[in-house]
Parts: sequence; structure tokens; C-alpha cells
Amino acid sequence: MNRSATELPLQDQLYAYFELDQRVRAMRARLDAALRRRDAQQRKLDQLRQAGDELSAQFKTAQAHAATLENEAASIDQRVNAQRDKMNSATSNKEYSALLVEVNTLKADKSKIDDAQLDAMAKVEALTAETDGLSEKIRAQEKLVEGATREVGEAQTEVGGKLAELEAERDAAAQPLSPEIRKTFDRLSHTYDGEAMAEIIEQDRRRMEYTCGGCFTLLPVESVNALITKPDQLTTCGTCNRILYVSKDLRESLAAK
Repeated sequence: MNRSATELPLQDQLYAYFELDQRVRAMRARLDAALRRRDAQQRKLDQLRQAGDELSAQFKTAQAHAATLENEAASIDQRVNAQRDKMNSATSNKEYSALLVEVNTLKADKSKIDDAQLDAMAKVEALTAETDGLSEKIRAQEKLVEGATREVGEAQTEVGGKLAELEAERDAAAQPLSPEIRKTFDRLSHTYDGEAMAEIIEQDRRRMEYTCGGCFTLLPVESVNALITKPDQLTTCGTCNRILYVSKDLRESLAAK
């Protein structure tokens, strides 16, 4: 007949809880990893989109500046044509000369604006190419986000129900444990990322050398004996403080000896 959880020695109760906790953590880790990958891809997409918004603002400013220069150039052309019409109807050399000076001044201004307009158009073209390249990166990143989101959905579908069942089993396994022991277990689990317990490793039976499977420190023989002779006692490593346990095979072998 199988013994109930409350009838098992403390060491067996703790190990049963530990195993279930490990399985819960492993299952959560897969889902958490998928969530982290999706969030990382989403952050990169957000950064690309922000860069795209900034680039779009620069492009609009450059376009507006190029349009302003084009209008200024057209306005000067109109003024030059108007002055030339006046030159054709000038009644004196003095009037003609004054109009000619004004036309030449306008042409010099127009030359400067033409140069600025070429620079502005070159900037618009460069920003256009940069925008196209960034848009391609954004589309590629959107696909990565979609794939990562699907992965999260698949992990949630696969893990969700099983995780709830395992958590229920783990909670049931925790019931026989006292609040103090649970507190100790949870503290160690937090410190060692889920590795609250450590198996005793037999190095040399003849020399009675055994080490902690967590920190690999040599253990006193008394600790090993306590695990065999006092199964309802909490035995911890003197170095890392992990809760020690001994495998079934080793326990039976040492007990027989």
C-alpha cells in the first residue's frame, strides 16, 4: 500500500515538492523565454518605428525647404523678366543702367538660391533612400514580431493547462510541510534560482568522502549519517546552506552497510 504524503519522511516530502517545483519552473521558463523574445523583438520594432517617425519629420522639413527655395527662384525670375521689360522701354541711359544693376543683383541672388536648391534636392533624395531602407527594415522586423507572437501563443497553448495542473500538484505537495520549512525552501530557491536542494555525491565510500552536489564542498560524515538515520530531520550544507538529499540507490546502499 502506498503511503500518503503526510506519512512520508520529511526528506521524501521535501524532495517530492522539490521535483514538482523544478518541473513548474522548467515549464514557466519556456513560456517566459518566448515572452522575452517577443518583447525584445517588439522593442526593436518600436525603436525602428521611432527612427522612422524622426526620419519622416526630417524628410518633410527638407521637402518644405526645397519648395520654399523653388518659389523664391521663381519669384526672382518673374522680377528679372519685369525689369527687362522696363529696360526695353527705358527713356534714358541712367534709367537703363539702374535697371541693369538691379537685374544683375537679382541674377546673383538667383545663382545662390539655385545652389541652395540643388543641395536641398540632394538632401531630399538622400532622405528618400534612407526612408526606403528603414521601411524595409521595419517590414522585416514586423515579421519577426509576428513570428515571436505566434511562438508565445503556441507556448501558452501547450504549457497553459499543464502548468496549472503541475502548480496544483506542487501546492498539494507543500501542504504537509511546515511554514518554517516552506520559508527556508523558498528563500534558498530564490537565492539559487530554483536549486534549493542539492544531492549528496559519493566520491569515495571507503574513505567516506561525500560532497554537496550544489557547491561541491566536502561534507562531514555526520551530515551523511543524518540523512540516513534521521529522515525527518532537515539537513543542510554547511557551506551553501542548500537542503541536502540522498538518492534512493545511495540511501539503500549506505543503509545496508
